[in-house]
Amino acid sequence: MEETNEISLQEIFMILWSKVLVIILCTIVGGVAAFGISTFVIDPTYTSRISMYVNNNANADSTVANINDINASQKLVSTYIEILKSDNVLQKVAEETELPYTPGEMRKMMSASSVNGTEIFEVKVTTKDPDEAALIANTIAELAPEEIIRVVKAGSVELIDQAIPAKLPSSPNVILNTIIGLMLGGVLSVLGVLVAAMLDNRVKDEDDLKKHYDIPVLGAIPDLEAAKHRIK
Repeated sequence: MEETNEISLQEIFMILWSKVLVIILCTIVGGVAAFGISTFVIDPTYTSRISMYVNNNANADSTVANINDINASQKLVSTYIEILKSDNVLQKVAEETELPYTPGEMRKMMSASSVNGTEIFEVKVTTKDPDEAALIANTIAELAPEEIIRVVKAGSVELIDQAIPAKLPSSPNVILNTIIGLMLGGVLSVLGVLVAAMLDNRVKDEDDLKKHYDIPVLGAIPDLEAAKHRIK
């Protein structure tokens, strides 16, 4: 008779139940490993942010903004962001802050995006030093108006929120990483137990013999050790 490797749901449950301690141990090990790496191996980073408002109103003395100015301001946001990421601006930021970073290195530290599609955009700076991140962000805010007007020749930007040093790290997220480690340890242990069970082709009892071979069972050798304990 052709052998089969199919396992029923009941057999899967019994296999997992028989190895439940191994699964629990592997799950705990995964969580502890993730916690240890997040806490003691990965260097924490801190993020500071500034937010700025883009104004496209040509009349600086006017307090009325029409819909065309607002739409134009929204479209200018992406242009202004690219200007702030330019080598020229970032080189000036490095010189102003007196930090030993190249424009390329500083560009990797920052991210900028529009806030919900409005004429407001924010710039985030992430470094290993919270004070350094705030300094870079505030220096960008200080240089932004002059540099943007110099390039675009129109409009302006106004600072909304100034950057402050972060008190808590933005990365790594120790709690999230620990949960992921627990889940990963549990999933891998379950898969390992099931794969090992499917690859185990040993005949352990009479049921295994009947399952894999179409031959009659004439008798079975009893477990003498178990019988001795029962006699006692």
